[in-house]
Amino acid sequence: MKTIYLEPEEEIISVIDRLTQTKSQKVSLVVPTRAQIWQNPINLRLLKRESDNLGKEITLFVPDDLKAEVAEKVGFSVKKDKNLPFELIREEKEEPIIEEKGSIQPEKDMIGLLVEELKPDEKEEVDYLLAERPIGEKPLPEEEVSLVGRKYEQPEKKSFRWPGSRSSQPHKKMVDIVRPGGQDGLLQPIRSKIKSVEEIPKRFFPGQFLKKRPKESLPRLEPSKTKPIIRKKVWRGTKDFETITRPSRWPKFLALFIILSFLTAGLVAYLALPTTEIEITLKKEKVGFDLVVVGSKNISQADQILNEIPLEEIKVEKTKSKEFPATGEKELNEKASGRITIYNEYSSSPQTLVATTRFESPEGKVFRILETVTVPGAEIVEGKIVPNILEVTVVADQPGAAYNIGPTNFTIPGFKGTPKYAGFYAKSTSPMSDGYVGVAKVVSADDLEKAEEDLAEELKEEVKQTLQEQIPTDLKPVEDGLREEITKISTVEEGDEGETFDVEMKAVTQALFFREADLKKLVDLNLISQVEENKAPLSETQQINYEEIAINWSAGEVDFDLRVDEEVVWQIDLDRLKQDLAGQTEVEVRKYLANQPEIEKAKVTFWPFWVKRIPLQEKKIEITID
Repeated sequence: MKTIYLEPEEEIISVIDRLTQTKSQKVSLVVPTRAQIWQNPINLRLLKRESDNLGKEITLFVPDDLKAEVAEKVGFSVKKDKNLPFELIREEKEEPIIEEKGSIQPEKDMIGLLVEELKPDEKEEVDYLLAERPIGEKPLPEEEVSLVGRKYEQPEKKSFRWPGSRSSQPHKKMVDIVRPGGQDGLLQPIRSKIKSVEEIPKRFFPGQFLKKRPKESLPRLEPSKTKPIIRKKVWRGTKDFETITRPSRWPKFLALFIILSFLTAGLVAYLALPTTEIEITLKKEKVGFDLVVVGSKNISQADQILNEIPLEEIKVEKTKSKEFPATGEKELNEKASGRITIYNEYSSSPQTLVATTRFESPEGKVFRILETVTVPGAEIVEGKIVPNILEVTVVADQPGAAYNIGPTNFTIPGFKGTPKYAGFYAKSTSPMSDGYVGVAKVVSADDLEKAEEDLAEELKEEVKQTLQEQIPTDLKPVEDGLREEITKISTVEEGDEGETFDVEMKAVTQALFFREADLKKLVDLNLISQVEENKAPLSETQQINYEEIAINWSAGEVDFDLRVDEEVVWQIDLDRLKQDLAGQTEVEVRKYLANQPEIEKAKVTFWPFWVKRIPLQEKKIEITID
C-alpha cells in the first residue's frame, strides 16, 4: 500500500496526477485540515470518479468527524486519526512515470473525461484550471515542484496549434502557479520568486494556474496590498478573450457560520438537555404489637397516658299499638249487663236492697243486682223531698241477645202493692250489652303470641331506623354494644271475646359508640415507640383487629383488646443523595445505590441517549420514591 501526504495548498488536479503516477492499487491519502480538496465538493467527486476509473482502492485519513462524514457520503473509505501531524508531514517521493513523446494512453486522459461528464457549471469551473500553453521553459527541479507548484504533461486528443507556431504535432501543455508581482508588474511563474520554503504562499486559488502574459497587458500590483487574481483564457473562434475575477469570500463566511452554529447548538445541548431520572423503591418491614384500650362514658376526651377514649350512648324509646283479628271460638250463653242508677224518694231513711233484687223494664225484661246495696235516704229541702241515688251493675235474668236493650226506666217488682213501689225506681243511661247465645270469636293463645311477636319486630325496625338517624357520621358502634328491651302494655287476655283485639307494646334501645379517630390516635402514639428513628410508618398499611370486646353496662365502660400490624419504610436524605450522585457515571451510580441499606431497588434513566453521566446541576436530577 502506498501512502500519499497531501500539501495544504495542493490542487485536485495535482492529486489526481499523483494518483495516476502511483503504481500501487491500494493508496492511503493523508489529507490535512486546510487542504484545497475540502473547499469544494466537486473536488471529492472528481477524485472518487478518477480513482474508480483507475481501479485504485483509496483510504482517506482525515482529522475530524465533519470531514469524515462528507468523505463517506461521496463513497470513500475513511479513517479518522487526530494524532497525525497533517500540517507537517510531507509526501515520500516516488519516481514519476516517464512517457514517450507522442504516445497516448487512454487511462491517463482523465481531465478530458472528467470535463465531458461534468455539469455545465462544473465544466466551466474546470476550464480555467486547464489554461493551455506550450512548453517553452525549463521545468523546475523535482524538489521545487513538490513545494511550490507542479507541471504535468497531458497528451491532447486533437492537434492544436498556437498562433505563429510552425509545429502541427500534438503538443503537451504545462500549467504553472503564478501570482501578481515581479518587475514591471509582470505575472511570472512563482518558482522564479520563491527562494525558500518560508516564502511559499499559504493559499492558492484554482485560477492561479495561468500562462505567462505580455508585459503591457497587466498593471503593476503590489503583492502585499492586493488579493490573488484569477485569470482564465477563453477561446472563441479566431479571437481570444481574457477574463479577470476575484474569488468570493462568502462561501468561507457561510461555512464558518454553519460550523459555529453547530458548535453553539452542541454546547447548548450539552449544557441544557442532559437530565437523569432515578426511581427508587425503599426497603420495608412489618411491625406488630398488642394494645388494650378502655372506652368510658364518664370522660369527654382521650387520655393518652391511660389509653382511654370517650364513649357516647344513644337511647331510643318508642310505643306502638296495633289491632289483630281473633281466631278462637267457643259456645256462649251470655247474659246482658249494664249500669243503672237507683232513686230513693220514699223517706229520709236508707233502704237496703239484697243481692238478686229484681229491676224490671217496661218491656218486662228483668235484671238483677249481683250484691246487697244500701240506697241512701231522701232529703227534705224547703219542704220538698229531694231523692238520693246509688249507681249499681245489673245482669239480665236470662241469657241471650234479647236483653241487649237501650237506655230505659226500671221498677222494683218486690215493692209492688206497697208505698215503696212508687218511692223506689231506677234508670239506665247506656244500653245493656253482651247478651249472647251461640258460637263466638275469642282471643286464643296463638292469636296473642303471634300478635306480640309481629308487633315487637315492627317496633324494633322503627327503633333501629330512628337510631340510625341520630348517629353522627364520625361515630362507630361498639360491636355487641346494643341492648333492647320490649314491654307489653295492653290488658287483653286469652279467651277474651271479640272479632278483633288490640296489643300495645313499648321498646327501649341503648347503643354505645366511639370515635375511631380517637382509637387510631392512641394506636399511632404507641406505634412510634416500636419504630426506629430512621424508619417511618406507612399509615395506609395499618391493620387494627378487635380480638375481644368486654362491655360493662352498669359502669358504662368497654375494654378493647387490639392487635395492630403496620409496615414501616426506611428513610433517605434526597438532598444528600443528589449531592453524592452528581457527576457520576452509570456504573458508579449503580454501585453507589447498591451499597445503600435503605434502597431495595432503583432504576436510572439518562436523557438524551448519548448522556452517560449524571449532570452536575442537582436541579437536573429527578428522584422519584416508590
